[in-house]
Amino acid sequence: MNAPFDPAKLPASAPTTVMEAPSDVTLSICVPTYNRARFLEHLFPHLAEASQAFDFTYEIVVSDNASPDDTATVVERFQADGLPIRYFRQEENKVLSNLLSAFHHARGRYLVYLADDDLIVPEALADNIRFMLANPEIRACYTPWDIYDDVNKASHQLFYQLDSELAVFHPGQEVDLLNMLVKNHIIPEIAIYRADAVRCIVSAPRFCYWAFSYLAAIAAQGPIAFRQMPYYRSVTLSPVMPNRSQEGTADNLSNWDSFRGGIEYMIFSLLRRHNVTPDAEVRLAFRDMVDSFLQLRMRVTLRLWLGRRDYIRAYEILCRLNYLNPNAIEGIDNLEKLSPLIMAQTLARLANGIAGIDRVVLAGIGDSDAVGTMLRDLGLEERIRVEAASDAPDEGARTGCLVFIGQEDLRQDFLDQGYEPGLIVSERNISANILI
Repeated sequence: MNAPFDPAKLPASAPTTVMEAPSDVTLSICVPTYNRARFLEHLFPHLAEASQAFDFTYEIVVSDNASPDDTATVVERFQADGLPIRYFRQEENKVLSNLLSAFHHARGRYLVYLADDDLIVPEALADNIRFMLANPEIRACYTPWDIYDDVNKASHQLFYQLDSELAVFHPGQEVDLLNMLVKNHIIPEIAIYRADAVRCIVSAPRFCYWAFSYLAAIAAQGPIAFRQMPYYRSVTLSPVMPNRSQEGTADNLSNWDSFRGGIEYMIFSLLRRHNVTPDAEVRLAFRDMVDSFLQLRMRVTLRLWLGRRDYIRAYEILCRLNYLNPNAIEGIDNLEKLSPLIMAQTLARLANGIAGIDRVVLAGIGDSDAVGTMLRDLGLEERIRVEAASDAPDEGARTGCLVFIGQEDLRQDFLDQGYEPGLIVSERNISANILI
């Protein structure tokens, strides 16, 4: 979307131009890790081979988040083989600050983050470092990353695309930067940082996605670049653990809402830095910008929850997405079939979650066997039996029953039989919560 006010009219911030003395190390590859010794055994030989493409000095900075496995032993073995690893170990697991630990221990002139289960493209990383060396005023160079299958050695796609091979933004051009992030749906996670720019990264945000807050801080110092030369491979399938879950997927499933916080943080930083007090129209324009970005993230989240067959979580996302923009749910497959799945999964989880329930009694619903199979398939615990009303237990066992009735007029019959009022749930009770 277009900027809510003219970026050219913003007062330009004065960037810091003092360069530090050159370091003996050009590049620090910063690897925060926890309990991933087997992944490090895969990563370190990869980096040793990759370094053959480097025409500059480098180090590997490992920050171990108090791993209970043999991470330290693995590091020592590769250090003994000559790999330039500097190793630091936290005394306890500090999830939010372990990346900061690696960054602030680094001695290189430039720093990159590398997850312990991901890889790099050696020639592309070297090319980007040469770009930074040739343009020492650039504080950070952001690139898209490759979604990579390391089992089949296949690249799938880039996480985002840029309109040009190079885009540079100077202090005072933050609105243009925001517009580009939203237009291209960029999450600025992967970057090569100038070491002195990292000195301003001193906290680990909880409610604002870290990549946006870090970008906001660095963009205020001096020029930043976005370059279409991907050097980072985000590994989906790894030979180390083919069936593992990926952290990026977990972010999209549960942490995606912090992306909103990250962009809002950037907007606040922009307005405060330039002493701009937005009027109602400008606030609405920025809100539309944030909503536009979130719609795309929420569609990804919705598809992921549907793929996991967690229809209740998918419905929550669907409600929020529909609120932002009813048109945003167009093109999502099989939404018309979602309602009965949500109802069945809701009943299954209700039965799982009530203490003392050991059976579900079905009444007035037609094919009880088919419904019982669906409940089991959607997560009803094995300890809970499913029975038709005609097979209902005797009076002494009724306290452990959750009764599901297809018609509301059946409720009184079960009350007369002595079933607990709060344990009789109708189709109407559940469908009142499902509005699709």
